[in-house]
Amino acid sequence: MSLAQALRSRWAQITTYREPALAVRGRNAPLAYAAVGPWALQQALRVTLDAPLISILVSRQAYTQLVEQAVRPPRGVTAVFAEASPAQQMRTIAAVMRRPVTVGALASDHSRALDPVLKAAAESAGLSAMVQGYDATIGMSRNLLRLAAADALLIYPDGDLYNPASLRELLESTYRRRQPVFGFSEALVEAGTLASAFANADDLAAHLVELLGTLAEGRLPAPQYPRYWRVAINDNVARSLDIVIDGAARSLGDRP
Repeated sequence: MSLAQALRSRWAQITTYREPALAVRGRNAPLAYAAVGPWALQQALRVTLDAPLISILVSRQAYTQLVEQAVRPPRGVTAVFAEASPAQQMRTIAAVMRRPVTVGALASDHSRALDPVLKAAAESAGLSAMVQGYDATIGMSRNLLRLAAADALLIYPDGDLYNPASLRELLESTYRRRQPVFGFSEALVEAGTLASAFANADDLAAHLVELLGTLAEGRLPAPQYPRYWRVAINDNVARSLDIVIDGAARSLGDRP
């Protein structure tokens, strides 16, 4: 089910447009606009809107960068980020590993602000976090060697670190070391990470409807991670790493 279909099933009064400029012509102002994906957000930020803008399916990093670069800031802008929160990911790691582990993570200059958030989330889940700054001069594999002592690796959306080539190198390097990797999307789990917390279309639609209710009360919510989420598991990877996934890990999450 697409996000538009999921949203329409919960909030019937929606109209979809391919171009943001078309949405502001010849009709009354809506309660809000929703920009789905980075391209839609970038285009919407170039238009003078007559209602608040909600970004959907854009990562925290990309959202922050696009809003900071906007020439015409909208009347109000907020977001439901594409990825699960660090707290949700750490809860997932704790449930899958079923023991206190050290979670390694790489950070670029643009994601260093997540260091204390990751460490606090790990501590709350009974884990510890090891965050290393990424050195672009030595490549992905050698950066990963600096996290070889970590029991598991957490990756999150960061355009300075991860692209198809670097993710492939990361998965190959960690697989050789039998180091579990927790990704940031269901697609990455299918591609070879062990597990991830994620929000599907229905989760995002339910959260968006709640934000619309807040906007109807005249309040603009702060950008936030998905409120509703669930866990994806790659059973083939789990078997290859001799990790047994129990029912508690599979059912983890908060569903609408």
